[in-house]
Amino acid sequence: MKRDELIEQLATGKMTRRKFNKLLASVGATMATFPVMSRVASAATEDHPMVFTWEGFEDPELHKPYAAKYGESPNYSFFGDEEEAFAKMRAGFKPDLTQPCSYKVPIWRDAGIIVPVDTSRLSNWADVVPSLKDIPGMVVDDKRYWIVADWGQTSVLYREDLVEINEESWNLLWDERYKGRLAMADSLIDGVMVAAIVAGAKDPYNMTDDEMAKTKELLQQQLPLLRYYWTSPTDIQQALASGELVASSAWNDAYTALKGEGVPVKFMKPKEGAMTWACGFCLMKDADPAKVDRAYDYIDAYLAPESGAYEITEFGYGHANIKAFDLVSEEELAERGLSRNPDEVLSSGIFQEPIGNEPALQAMFEEVKAGM
Repeated sequence: MKRDELIEQLATGKMTRRKFNKLLASVGATMATFPVMSRVASAATEDHPMVFTWEGFEDPELHKPYAAKYGESPNYSFFGDEEEAFAKMRAGFKPDLTQPCSYKVPIWRDAGIIVPVDTSRLSNWADVVPSLKDIPGMVVDDKRYWIVADWGQTSVLYREDLVEINEESWNLLWDERYKGRLAMADSLIDGVMVAAIVAGAKDPYNMTDDEMAKTKELLQQQLPLLRYYWTSPTDIQQALASGELVASSAWNDAYTALKGEGVPVKFMKPKEGAMTWACGFCLMKDADPAKVDRAYDYIDAYLAPESGAYEITEFGYGHANIKAFDLVSEEELAERGLSRNPDEVLSSGIFQEPIGNEPALQAMFEEVKAGM
């Protein structure tokens, strides 16, 4: 397929970004080959809601009942992390739905940009994993501000054929033997918090001044070892596949994609604990009232068990709907590090929480990246 045809299919929604990225990886290309496609939003008709989410989550199979009902997917715009999303919305961007992870919801609620969600409008709500309904901070004064959609872990993804380790530990991302072939997420939650865990912080999400100082020192030690800080999972997938990287912090989807391509990678269970996260939907204060019904239909479609089974098999993430796991074989679940009982995995990691003293940590992180 020619370059222009690829661009047209992606821009019109005929090809998802996930399939587009897989195609690039299969031929050793990168998004740099197609610079005009960076964060292009899909172009549905104006009566559909605008969903502000992570790249790759516009895949129609993740909300198939919505597309079946309305004939097409909604409109999308993409962010690299929640800090970027928050800044864009504070600057005036007004989506109808957003898809943040739980640790950011209290901040967004306090900023007054999200409104309560009515679970009675969601036919699949009764089948959501009970423990995921009870994440602290999602319900205030009996009002729910967030609907869980999926969950997973942040850990170390490494090339088994290129790395030698005695024990599985986050310390691999500080191993001087692999200088220039390591990568770390360019974010507080998946970058600074990892360093805090390695530094031995008692509570990495609420560090003391001394723990912050130790965390900064570790980040400074790591900086010259990194090839780069990453913002796109596709970048590290391609770099690990080629051997440019031997290890990186990553999410489940990178592991699932690379294993599917036959790359000898392993998704680590670090002795210090992987980071467990859950992401979901917020209804925005500035949502177009004429699109709210469809926004609820979109959330409900994402929560459908068939949507969840697809996400489990194709992305390697856990899903909010417990019935989704019944649609996936034991073998496939085991290959993805999942269980028929989601709580077995959910309880095994360090669950993400709101980050205390976030402005100071963000400033510190920027200093480190600037070489200060």
